[in-house]
Amino acid sequence: MVEPTVRDVLAFHRVDRAAYDQLLSLGVPPPPARNAVALLMWLGRRGGVAGVDAVDRARRLVRTRHDAARLASEARAVLHGGAAALDLARRWAGAGETLISSVLGGGGVDVRRFFALVPDDAPRRGVAEVLDGVGALVFDDRLYALLRRHEEGGGAVLPAELAAPYRRPLAPALAPVGDGGCRSLFITFSKGSPLTREEIEEYFTERWGDCLEKVMMERTPAGEPPTYGRIVFRHAATAAAVLGGEHLVKLVINGRQLRARKYFPRKASAFSHGLN
Repeated sequence: MVEPTVRDVLAFHRVDRAAYDQLLSLGVPPPPARNAVALLMWLGRRGGVAGVDAVDRARRLVRTRHDAARLASEARAVLHGGAAALDLARRWAGAGETLISSVLGGGGVDVRRFFALVPDDAPRRGVAEVLDGVGALVFDDRLYALLRRHEEGGGAVLPAELAAPYRRPLAPALAPVGDGGCRSLFITFSKGSPLTREEIEEYFTERWGDCLEKVMMERTPAGEPPTYGRIVFRHAATAAAVLGGEHLVKLVINGRQLRARKYFPRKASAFSHGLN
């Protein structure tokens, strides 16, 4: 069996890329735009939308900045709160149904029944799989620019990078340990309500699958609880999906709050030396 090339995958997912570009043009920042399109890609497969491309249908429905913001908000609601949060997003928007419901409903799918049958963590895992798989190509600006130049130039000789066989996962989702922090989140705990390393590992593994490389906690004197830490994911896409385009997210783990934001490394910082 002949392996598909990077160009084959880019060409096959033109509609997905076009939907991403459309959301960007309507004011949605890249991370939530990626998550929204990746969710639609997963829903289209998992929802069994007969004869309807969920991403293409969303492109036709989303025409204004308001529509784009709604779709991004609904995607974030699904990823962080499941079906109940999606219904809440609908009520906040004052709409009869969500855009996601309109997309899947157009393919004859009962959206409420669909979400009732899948585990709450299934959309999060599905989006992570998309972002770590074909999403590494679909949302790569540089590769699409290279493909566009190739096609506009007549397409005579395919550049080596586009002719390479596609193997998932592909950069930029993968990165070495010293990756400048793109796979990491900085975490803090509420005063007097710390979490253990094991609780954090269990929370993210249950929701995102085998996504963690390590969890580091503040080194403290015996008897003093940690106040901050760092989570390193296997792939940068997972860290971005957890944030969902937000600067800061608040998660509740076993009744205690964890705040997470993007990690910015500092050379030989006291913070770096204060983790284990």
